[in-house]
Amino acid sequence: MKSTLRLCGVAAALALCLGSVRADVKPYGGDYEAAPAGTDLFLLYYQHHEGDEVYSKGKKVADDLGVRLDIGLLRYVHFADWNGYRIDPQIIVPFAHQRTSAADTTYGGLGDVIFGGTLWTLNDPERKEYLGWSVFITAPTGSHRDDGFAVSGDRWAADFQVGYVRRLAPKWTLDLIGEVEFYADRRYDDARRDPLLQGHAHLRYHWSDATQLALSYRHSWGARERADGTTLTGRRDNNNMTVGWDSWLARDWQLQLQYTRDLEVREGLKTQGVQARLLKVF
Repeated sequence: MKSTLRLCGVAAALALCLGSVRADVKPYGGDYEAAPAGTDLFLLYYQHHEGDEVYSKGKKVADDLGVRLDIGLLRYVHFADWNGYRIDPQIIVPFAHQRTSAADTTYGGLGDVIFGGTLWTLNDPERKEYLGWSVFITAPTGSHRDDGFAVSGDRWAADFQVGYVRRLAPKWTLDLIGEVEFYADRRYDDARRDPLLQGHAHLRYHWSDATQLALSYRHSWGARERADGTTLTGRRDNNNMTVGWDSWLARDWQLQLQYTRDLEVREGLKTQGVQARLLKVF
């Protein structure tokens, strides 16, 4: 009987945590600085996230889940001019391997494809000031969509972002990014998710012309999920800190490293993780 209850608890906890862990590319300092038209970028990401504690309504509801998620992402970005504006159409293809020791499950495969881009209404490289507006669409193309695979939400989603960048001093830059994501009903059970609001603030220190350090704070609200009148996951009010380093190894190669950690989690899995990104300019 106790074993059955534990398995039920693990299943409920996994339903909570998989709503908060996703394969995505969170906006980072420098992402809203437009490159010259004609520039092509190819990016390869590796992310490792892990977590044991799950929270619901601010209270811990599960521990020792042993969730480990290794994610790779391929991203292609092309910068061009359109009607007097700079734009960057792009596509992101995630793939991942997910392990959960408490439920003894392992999944692997492709995640949901993301496509979209940014349009800059302010693009001033001399003053280092930028204002960009982005739309990203997520298509439910991933593997194991109805098996609790974290990199597939089994629903369409539309993510709208606005990012402002300003050089505060010769060595300091501030990036402020707001976003709201809307979701279609999940396909296998018609679960409805409220919009997710997120705010990002990045303070960057330019160590040299090639290298910078960044401190990032992120906060998320909303995304309550319901099905058949039952609340599956509550409203998020979570925050996170990230520290990062990136440097140009050569004129056309950049390496970025990040460490990220959730500070407070009202709803979902509390995680920490690392990311490495390799960027190639064509």
